[in-house]
Amino acid sequence: MSGAARIEDFGHGSVYLPFCDPLGEYRWNDRPEELPRGVESLWIYGGAGRTLSRQTLTGHWKTCLAVFRQFGADGRVEDVSLRLLGPVTQPVSQDTPHGLEIIAARLFPEYAIPLLGLRPSEISDLNPDWPQHLLRADEHLRRLAESGAAAETIAEALLGLISHQIETIAPVASGMFAALQAIREHNGQMEINALTKFADMSARTLRRTSTDRIGLSPKAYARYVRHQRLVQTAMRYETPDWAGLAYDFGFSDQAHMARDVKAMSGLTPAALHRQRTRICSSDSYSRFIA
Repeated sequence: MSGAARIEDFGHGSVYLPFCDPLGEYRWNDRPEELPRGVESLWIYGGAGRTLSRQTLTGHWKTCLAVFRQFGADGRVEDVSLRLLGPVTQPVSQDTPHGLEIIAARLFPEYAIPLLGLRPSEISDLNPDWPQHLLRADEHLRRLAESGAAAETIAEALLGLISHQIETIAPVASGMFAALQAIREHNGQMEINALTKFADMSARTLRRTSTDRIGLSPKAYARYVRHQRLVQTAMRYETPDWAGLAYDFGFSDQAHMARDVKAMSGLTPAALHRQRTRICSSDSYSRFIA
């Protein structure tokens, strides 16, 4: 990309990413009060000059609007692409190219149709280009990424785009939205009968509405939420109490939890934990927990 500026030539935007994973590769903000409606978290992974560890993408039901940037050895942007990151139904172990950076906003699944015009299930295990209506809405974002602007500056522009789109086209929250929010607030541990009270609809209607809107039943969605919350919680500890976590997350026993994690990630809980924390120090854990 001839004539592109170096990333260090630009200052940072006002976006604040207070959390960092133990490996120091992934930064994010998931504080609801600091994000637009419909956005679960804002995150940045990798960057110029970074060599990232091999990672396993475990099962989740999330959709992200992402900006990919590939940096060369001289710190200049070589390539930019705008992609959707779909839900993961099959665990994938992957290496990340040296110098790759991903800047992304993770959407709540119920906002995929109003914002993207598709169900999360339509792009599961895929990373397609952004829908055309979003590409037309902000070519500025691509130009900003190509210019070498700081990741935080691009993240701020991405949130601005989403906020504008959501306020323009998103529907008023429904009973189904309330049920999915309740699942998240309870870490995936809610029975369908309890969810019907939040949704103010029958179990059959709730299942049909959820499947129509996000491509998944509430029960299946709850399983993905529980898995992700379990993995995130375990990462807060150098030596997790697996039996205690199994109890806290509603599994019948530790073996039940291990089978579920293996189905979602292809790894045992301990192996997945080692992969995601293997080179961290005590200081790294302090930054992650803060």
